[in-house]
Formats: sequence, C-alpha cells, structure tokens
Amino acid sequence: MSTFLSPMILGLTLALDCFAIAICQGLGLPAGVSRRPLVILALLFGVFQAGMLLIGYFTGGTLLNSLGAMADWIAALLLFFIGGKMLKEGFEEGEDEEVSLLRPRDFVLLAIATSIDALAAGVSLVALKTSVWSTAIWVGLTSTGLALLGGFAGKQLGESLGRHAEKVGGLVLIGLGLKILLFK
Repeated sequence: MSTFLSPMILGLTLALDCFAIAICQGLGLPAGVSRRPLVILALLFGVFQAGMLLIGYFTGGTLLNSLGAMADWIAALLLFFIGGKMLKEGFEEGEDEEVSLLRPRDFVLLAIATSIDALAAGVSLVALKTSVWSTAIWVGLTSTGLALLGGFAGKQLGESLGRHAEKVGGLVLIGLGLKILLFK
C-alpha cells in the first residue's frame, strides 16, 4: 500500500468511532445551546487519537501489553458509563439547568475510550513503513473533522427528535461498548 494511502485509511478507520460518538453527543445537546462543546469534543478526539497513536508507536506496545485484555474493558466501561448517563438524563422529567454531558471530564473519558484503538494502531505502525508524524497528523485531523461533522449532524437531528434524542444517543454509546467487547 502506498505511503500516502496507508495514513488516510488508518485515519478514516480510527475516526469512525469519533464520528459515531460525536453524533450521540450532538443528539443530546439541547436546542439553543452553543455548538462550542461539540468543537471542544472534536478537538479532544483529534488530540487523543494522534497522541495515543504516537504513544503506541514510541512505547512499542509496552503500555498496550501492560493493559492487555483490560484495554477493551476500559473502553467499553467508559462508553457504558457515558451512555448510561445519557439514558438516565433522557428519562428524567423536566429540563435540567445544567447539561452534565458538557463537562470536560466526560469529554476526556469519551476521548480516551475512542483512542485506545489508536494506541494499538501506533504499535503496528512500524509495519506500514510510513512517517509516524504525518500519520499522526492525518489521524488527528480526520478524527477532528469527522467528529465535527457528526456532532453538528447529531445536533440538527437532535433538535428535531427532541427529548428522545438523548435516549437514542445513550443507546448508541452502550451499543459501541458492546461492539468493543463482543466483536474484537
């Protein structure tokens, strides 16, 4: 595979989870709330994806090997936590003054959950015989771009679905957690 095509395919593959989770977060964003949190989430996704790719590459898998099978469980549990939180809030009566999913802590948890695959990809990057730096930049930009696209699309859809959008988003996050555990 060409040295240009490999980073593109890797970037798109790693960015798909970011895209799906950003849609969920956009769904849960109430009408009238700024899109700024979606931009912050997208930037975090890009930074964490690129950063974890570099960590995987430079540690040669030491970190990933020390986590072992726990890596999948950590990612799944983080997605279950955030998805369950969205479901709970979707079923609560009345409007909360504060939208808790907009807390930076939650965004960091989502960024960690999505970037564990990037850590593993970084370990195998040596075999692609491509520049780690250009690949990390491509992965970061692709993840940020797709997360922005997904977040904004989710916000549009969420405004039309109303209160049920947060429930849908929570179910999708839980589904992604199950996918990690059952199909890896």
